[in-house]
Amino acid sequence: MNAKKLVKATNIIGMTAVVLLVYWVFVLILTSVFGLRIFREHITEIFAMSILGILAVMAGALMLNIMLNLTRIAERGQEADVKNGRKILYLLFAVFPVLAALLFGGNYLTVQKKREILIKSAERIVKDSPAQMSALADYRFNSAYINKSAEILKVMAKEDSAFESASLIVPDTVGGKPVYLLFSAHSRFDETVDEPVPEGSQEQTDDGGFVVVRNGEKKAVRKTEYLYAPDLNEREYLQKVFVGQTDEIRYEAHDGNYSLCRPYRQNGKTAVLCFSDYQRYGKIGS
Repeated sequence: MNAKKLVKATNIIGMTAVVLLVYWVFVLILTSVFGLRIFREHITEIFAMSILGILAVMAGALMLNIMLNLTRIAERGQEADVKNGRKILYLLFAVFPVLAALLFGGNYLTVQKKREILIKSAERIVKDSPAQMSALADYRFNSAYINKSAEILKVMAKEDSAFESASLIVPDTVGGKPVYLLFSAHSRFDETVDEPVPEGSQEQTDDGGFVVVRNGEKKAVRKTEYLYAPDLNEREYLQKVFVGQTDEIRYEAHDGNYSLCRPYRQNGKTAVLCFSDYQRYGKIGS
């Protein structure tokens, strides 16, 4: 291979590496800004290694050009080269919208697939756990319910790999104002009592909570400790659910966080069972 062909080859290799690097940065920006998740596990590591490979190729092509000291620009056919260069440039720019479409399309498919998985898991749990669902629906703010619901929700989260945690939203009032309370596997408090306090004789707090005795000292368990503050859209959804206007499932996905809420009614009482999951991989840098 003569020097002219060698220069041309190294130029092609170098420009190809630069273009690939630009595309990679474009993909990185889109996935980071919009929280797109389209890749399988361990693809992040493969992508990172590809960057090292691209940089190595760029460095090698540059060093080869310097060593050969071939900086002369061929004058013959210069006009044709400019026209061909423009066509190639237009083609390279056309790849950007294609990449964007593939990224957003892949993220959409991931979100829909996760929705299907969560719905199937939620329906299976509700169907296979009638006693537990009945206990959750029978809401009353006392120590027995808080600890029992925490135990049930913990088991639900551990028996299905489709989600990381399960929680329960119920309506209540504090000072006469309607509120929502949230219970999860972490709601259980370590209740060390000197002696059991009968439910009917428990002291009440000013917000409708109760008082227990721990290590000889009284401890107030307030409803405000379990208050749930939904955003506007979720508040509208919960209002419709608890007045009986809808039983539809609510699903949300954002930046690898997936949540699904399913209303549950029994014996005139309504509760909303929510499942959530976080996909740590699927995005460059995750």
